[in-house]
Amino acid sequence: MQDDYYMLFNDDKSPYQPVFLEGTLSAYPGDEQDRYEYDFPGDVPKIVQERIYLNFDKTQPLRFDYSKKHGHLVSPAVLEVLKGLRLAPHYQKSLTVYMKGKAMEHDYTYLAFDAGSWLKGVQQNPERIFVDEAQSETQLDRDGWPLPTGYIALTAEAKKYDVFELINIAYIAHYMVCNAETRAKLEAVGIKGVRFVPLQQAFSFYLKEVLREELNDLLG
Repeated sequence: MQDDYYMLFNDDKSPYQPVFLEGTLSAYPGDEQDRYEYDFPGDVPKIVQERIYLNFDKTQPLRFDYSKKHGHLVSPAVLEVLKGLRLAPHYQKSLTVYMKGKAMEHDYTYLAFDAGSWLKGVQQNPERIFVDEAQSETQLDRDGWPLPTGYIALTAEAKKYDVFELINIAYIAHYMVCNAETRAKLEAVGIKGVRFVPLQQAFSFYLKEVLREELNDLLG
């Protein structure tokens, strides 16, 4: 059932999740933080090295197990759960945190899902289309992108995985989606800093809690 899926949002009301995570992702460590040559997550396939960096100009406590930050930051406990699940094709990088030019003793991993290839706004890889637009209830925004304003139908490709992103839909395309079994396993290890929102409520939640705009403000 489509209702057995959840979208993961940063829980800003949790004491474990910063309201705003200050750091900047980079292929270079903190003492070279002016050298930002990559856009995350889009350029991650171009990064050959296995380690990337999250650089901070100041000190900020990091206590979350999950955070959406131009990709997904996960703790060792969450990563261990994900290793036993079916994830859509993705990139995984070790992450070193630098604060004020010094490496910190945080052990996070960065994940970015493969977005396929796009040509003039059309996904060229059918195996990366996870929203069935024909069966979903959508409205076009002012730029002509479909907004999931009603029922979100998943494709057969999406159902092959326990964890994925809704790559071919506007605004919430890069949020992590998981099935009910995955949610239960993550909650069993005490995942901190995340809010699981039922998939069919995800876009309305995003509008209210993240974008903080009305639907009419987005429509053409």
